[in-house]
Order: sequence, then structure tokens, then C-alpha cells
Amino acid sequence: MTDRADRSGDTGATAPTVRLRCGLVVPRIGVGLAHLHLLPRAVRTALIEQALALGFTHFDTAPFYGDGVSEAALGTALGTRRRDVTITTKFGLLPTPMIGRLGPLAPVARKARGALRRLKLVDYPRRLYTPQALRRSFAASLRALATDHVDVLALHEPAGLRGITDDTIEALVALRRSGAARFVGVAGDNVAAIVERWGDVLDIVQTAEDRWDEAARAPDFTYSLFSRGVDGPSQALDQAEVDRRLAGALARRPLGAVIVQTRDPARLQHYVAVAAEKTAKRTG
Repeated sequence: MTDRADRSGDTGATAPTVRLRCGLVVPRIGVGLAHLHLLPRAVRTALIEQALALGFTHFDTAPFYGDGVSEAALGTALGTRRRDVTITTKFGLLPTPMIGRLGPLAPVARKARGALRRLKLVDYPRRLYTPQALRRSFAASLRALATDHVDVLALHEPAGLRGITDDTIEALVALRRSGAARFVGVAGDNVAAIVERWGDVLDIVQTAEDRWDEAARAPDFTYSLFSRGVDGPSQALDQAEVDRRLAGALARRPLGAVIVQTRDPARLQHYVAVAAEKTAKRTG
């Protein structure tokens, strides 16, 4: 499984960009949409519009995010501008589509699901990595995103090697070979076992910023810069600490990119300024 054709392509972004080792060109900062469902519908669109205006043209989503809301919102907001962006989506963590379709009632359903999980009455999140599940999930993702391809398709939060076989990876590579997924990879906090076993055929590795070290294969994307190492769930980082973490992550991997999450479209402008400053220092 080594069909690594040249599938690179420039996004045309105005923000600082980087060419990943597989050849994909992305902004140094990508926009993560895991929390998009927490925003009102109009603000979801405003966030994506602001990102595009600032040159943030890489979006990270998954069927699991918002039980399908994230992918559908991105597909709707992009419309005819799909060719101007790159998209990562994933498979393996199973959404609950019924909850995703509940609209204003969805938060209540999610709270109920969370309570049942804490009582150990439901198994959540559920994982399924069979080739059949991959093909079903990916077909649904393409419909939601209103596209015929994604730029990165990744295994989502694997629990080590559990449930993942050579057949799964073969099915993933077959989608890459078909052009429906330009690149394939793995995304999650615990990806070391996957990379060790199948790293020679995976194009992209995505993991948390604090879950890798220089002795391992450097990830192409990292995330969770601002949500770890905080004393208490309600304590926010001040702007100086946010800037320090973002600049540090960009400096640590000059040939990688960082996924940021925000519910505030205005914050994106500050992030792009930090990225531009860090890139200027590196190339100046």
C-alpha cells in the first residue's frame, strides 16, 4: 500500500502557509469545528466567513462533531467556494444523527446522553472502524459537506489498535487511490500504535500538542493548545498565555500546522497576526 502520487495543491490562502511532508499546502493555522454546534446557526456561518476572509482555508471537522451538525454547517457555508479550501474529516467515532437533527432540542438530548454515560447506562462514544463502517461514514460525510472529495480522511480517536485491521487501512488507501480522499491519516490523542504499525502508508498524523515529543514522528497537525493545563474547567487563559502557546507550537514545528478552536470570529484575526509574526521571524 504505497500509492503516494503527487496530490499536492495550493489553497491560495493569504495567511501564512506551509507545505506538509505529503505535499498538501495548508495555512499554518487551521480552524477546528468540533464546537460549531454550540453556536447559533448564523454565528456558525459568520465564523466560517471570517476565517475565509482572513485566509484560514483549512477546516477540521468530523461526523462526530455535533452529531453531524459540524459537517453540514461547513458544507452549507462554503457553497461554491469548496475549491478554495482544504478539509479534514474523519471516521470511527459514531455520531447520533437523530440528536443532530433535533435543532434547539439537541442540547437537552446531549445532556441526557452525558448523564446516562456517567451512570454507565450507555456506551459513549462508540467506535467502529470496519471497512463497511468507513465507506458508510465517508459517503455520509461527502453528502453533508456537499463535495465529491475531502483533502484528508483520518481514523478518529483510535483506542490503540483495537478494532482496526489491515482491511481497514486497505479500505482507507482505496479511497485515496480513487481520489475521493486526497490524503489519509490518523487523528487522536493516542495514535502512536497506529503510526508504528501503518505509518509508512499514512500521509497525515494529527495529535494533541502535548501528546508528542521530538523523538517520535512529528505530527502534521496538532490541536488542544488552549484547553490543557488549566486549573479548573471554567478558568480561561489570558491573551498572553494564548499567544505564548500558539507561538510555541508554530515554532516547534516549522513544517506543521496547528488547529485552533474558537467560538468568537473576532479571535481569528488575532491568531492570523500571531502566525504571520512567527513566520516572518522564521524567514526573515
